[in-house]
Parts: sequence; structure tokens; C-alpha cells
Amino acid sequence: VWHTPGHTDGQLSFRLGDLLFSGDNLFRDGCVGAIDAHHGSSIPDFIKSLKRIRASNVKWLLPSHGPAFRKDDALIDRTISRLEGYLHMADFGTCAIDWPLMDEWEQELVEGKLPE
Repeated sequence: VWHTPGHTDGQLSFRLGDLLFSGDNLFRDGCVGAIDAHHGSSIPDFIKSLKRIRASNVKWLLPSHGPAFRKDDALIDRTISRLEGYLHMADFGTCAIDWPLMDEWEQELVEGKLPE
């Protein structure tokens, strides 16, 4: 049993020989399970879980949805790269690893700038 958070904090994967029942970590088309921070999704955890899967010697992934497929490190790398790009995408001034607008506002306050 592997703890492979990302889609949810409690997501698990189950290894059986060369097979990994991989849940919503990765689908054959390179997509991942829904990312919804309000329900426990975590992009940094998704990335860690995908790196663990990539580093493993399993040969087949059996996702929760869609067909089983041979583990493809290049596919996993592309998925990780896409998720890493999401880390800095702002949504209402927040994003997965920092708050760019909040940082900007704090700097303006330090400099004594007031809203016009």
C-alpha cells in the first residue's frame, strides 16, 4: 500500500507485483484526477506521488478510470512538467505555492502607497 496524495490527501495506490493500482494519479492520456483545493487536492503532493511512481519499477498502471497502460516515464515527466506550471498560476491572487497579489499589496503598504 502506497500513500499517493494529490487528488485527495488520503489517496492510496496498491502494488501487486509489476502492477500498480494507481487511483486518480495518472490516466493513459497524461491527465490526472481533478484538482480541487476545496476537497483536499494538492499539486505539490500530486508531483511527489508521480515522481514516486516514475522512480518505481512497476510496469503497468491501472488507474481508477480508463484502461490499464504500460508505465511511460516520458508521459509521467510531461505530466509533472504541466503540474509544475500550475504551481504559479494565480486564481484571485492566490496560487498553489504563493500569493503573488498579497506579496504585491504588502510591498505597497511597506512603501507607504495607498489605494487611489
